[in-house]
Amino acid sequence: MTIKKNYHKINEQFDERLTYMTDKHNKVTFVRFDVRFPEDYPHDGKNEDISDLLKRVKEPLTRHGNEMQYVWCREQNTSENPHYHVAMLVNGSHTQHAGGILSDVSDIWKEITASPKNGLIDYCTNFQGQKVQPQIRIHRPSSKKEGEELALQQQKFETQMEEARHRAHYLGKDEQKGNVPKGVREYGASELPKARKR
Repeated sequence: MTIKKNYHKINEQFDERLTYMTDKHNKVTFVRFDVRFPEDYPHDGKNEDISDLLKRVKEPLTRHGNEMQYVWCREQNTSENPHYHVAMLVNGSHTQHAGGILSDVSDIWKEITASPKNGLIDYCTNFQGQKVQPQIRIHRPSSKKEGEELALQQQKFETQMEEARHRAHYLGKDEQKGNVPKGVREYGASELPKARKR
C-alpha cells in the first residue's frame, strides 16, 4: 500500500542546490533524466545502484574542473523493481549541452545492470504533454549590464530558473512513493559545501 507523505523536502533540496550553483557559476546547465532497470534485473531493494551511477558520472566531471549537484527520488508502483527520477545541475561553462552527460549515464547504467538494452534511461524530452529540450541553460545576468539590457537579462534568468524548478519539482509528487523496504531512503541529494548546509 502506498503511504501518503509530504515530499516537499525533495523540492527544497533541489532549490537549495539551484541557488548554490547559480550563485557560484555564471552559467548552469540543468539536466533531467529517469532511470529504469531491465525487467529481469535482480534488484535487492536498496539504492546502491543509483548511488553508484551518480558517483561514476560525477567523478570525471570533477576531475576536469566541472561541478555537479543533483537530487534523486525513488518510485515504484506495480513493477518488480523501482525506478528513479534525477534532476542534475552542472557548471554551464564546462557543459553547454546535456548530450555527453546523458550518453555517459546510459553507458554506465548498462555496465551497472549488465544489460545491453537501450531505453533504460529516459532523457525526459516530454514534460506535461509538451516537447522540451533535454537541458535548460541558465545564464546569470552580467554585472556589466545596466538599465533595460540588465532588466531583460534578469527577466530571462528568472524564467530559466522557474522552468528548471518546475521540471525538477516533478520529483516531489506523492504518486508511486511509499513502496520501500524499511530503512531505505526514497530520495537523496549530493553534498553541498558545509558553509551552505542549513
